[in-house]
Amino acid sequence: MRPRFSSIAICLVPAILVLGVVFGSSAVSADLLPDLFKTTKVNRYVWRLKEQHVALSPQSGDGVGIPKNQHPIILDVGEVRDALQSLELWVDGGFFRNEEAVPVFSSEQVSTMFRYVVEGLAQAKPDEDLVFNVKGYGTVAFDVVREKYWTSGRIFYADDKLNIIIGSYQVRKDKGTKAAEGAYGILDNYSDLNFDPGGRNSKVKMPGRIVTTPGVTLSSQRGNERPDWVQVNVAMASAAYQESLIPDTERKREAKVKAEAAKLTVERRQMREEMARLRKELDKLKSGGGGQSQGLERRLATLQELKDKNLISDAEFKSRRQAILEEI
Repeated sequence: MRPRFSSIAICLVPAILVLGVVFGSSAVSADLLPDLFKTTKVNRYVWRLKEQHVALSPQSGDGVGIPKNQHPIILDVGEVRDALQSLELWVDGGFFRNEEAVPVFSSEQVSTMFRYVVEGLAQAKPDEDLVFNVKGYGTVAFDVVREKYWTSGRIFYADDKLNIIIGSYQVRKDKGTKAAEGAYGILDNYSDLNFDPGGRNSKVKMPGRIVTTPGVTLSSQRGNERPDWVQVNVAMASAAYQESLIPDTERKREAKVKAEAAKLTVERRQMREEMARLRKELDKLKSGGGGQSQGLERRLATLQELKDKNLISDAEFKSRRQAILEEI
């Protein structure tokens, strides 16, 4: 009987600890809890809304051999928005698919952060990075229920590119903890979540790999690619994203129009060259050049060729033909 009692007691310990955390935390303001677990130093906030923020922080790394950022930097707001929207992640697929591409940032996250990213980089010092934590929503329960998640990271401009390091990707609150807290009226408590902005020296495990697309490349540290760190040519990535928004039918139609326009340009150039050649021959015939070997037949044939190629009008053809025949 004694061993049985011990096993039951051991099973009850986790439940007792959870209840202790729930009841103990009720005496502390939920708004203060995130500050107790803060590990990232913030110099100043560009924007903040509860646990979400875009802020300026000291440049990550040990400071040895790390070049200063190209800050402050003025970037185009629209191009930064498109560049963020262009980022995709290859996620391992299930039984019926090999892999599936999903956006790194949801449309809500991009809408929340892109202007503050531009504003922050315009204020940043060479020894400062931008750190961010933004909320998105995933769908569960047959796409009916929306579930909150958070993505944190670090942004800086170096090597003429926008560098983005993902520290925490789509962090979700534990459902059991959420239900327990909700039962006791504790809402918006994120003390159990780790919003890690990542850094140059800390590689995090991603659920896949960010897709390399036009303007987007993975950063290499000591010869190894970092799946959590991308370098973005903002203008190129923005242009590629805008191009991807064009429907295939419209893209094919535009390609066909461009091909036809190019073909017409070539034909017109060839026509101009041919016209110049034939007019030169005609001028030579009119001046009597080429001797009698040219003959009337050759002159009439050249005249007919000009007419067939619509290089002279019917009236010109008749007039010049009559002039040649009058020489007989």
